[in-house]
Amino acid sequence: MGLHVNSLANYERGDRAPNIDVLLAYRENLHVDLHWLLTGEGEMFGDALKLQSGANLTSEAGKRLLALPYFDAEASAGVGRIALDELPSGSIAFERAFLRNLGASPDNCFIIKSYGDSMLPTIPDNSLLIVDESQTEKIEHGCIYVFRVGEIMLVKRAKWHMTGKLELSSDNDTYQSEFLDQTHADTLSVLGRVVYFCRVP
Repeated sequence: MGLHVNSLANYERGDRAPNIDVLLAYRENLHVDLHWLLTGEGEMFGDALKLQSGANLTSEAGKRLLALPYFDAEASAGVGRIALDELPSGSIAFERAFLRNLGASPDNCFIIKSYGDSMLPTIPDNSLLIVDESQTEKIEHGCIYVFRVGEIMLVKRAKWHMTGKLELSSDNDTYQSEFLDQTHADTLSVLGRVVYFCRVP
């Protein structure tokens, strides 16, 4: 995996938390199910390994699990950051029932990473975000979305005001909010609602 033995020992002792790149390396090299690794739920290998190796998706495993496309892109939870790739660089398997319980449409979800500290303490830097791209027509008050302005992606909490203005706020109070009215709404596109994120301890 390209890890120094001391780093691995720190992870195993709990002295240091692995970042997302390390977790993805575990999945790619050891075929460990990332959902199991992060939550302790489900199988360590089993169904996820079968799905990643191209097993028959008509099997029971294929019906339960869905390989969500993972994009090597970063949605900024801080200052604007340009980091978009059009093609997914991999996939991570999640149970369909788990995604449905989040209120998501499983077949419309994808995964990207967050970058920055503006959504602290809710979303740490370098977290994995599951985004439901079917939830773009109606922006719900208080929910977290990935917005796109040009080539920049932003992770912000949406808040509606009685004036009709939309506030794009950060959970970190050191960042100022942005306000949009109807005349500026067309400058912003919604990529989807963040339905789940994998927090690095």
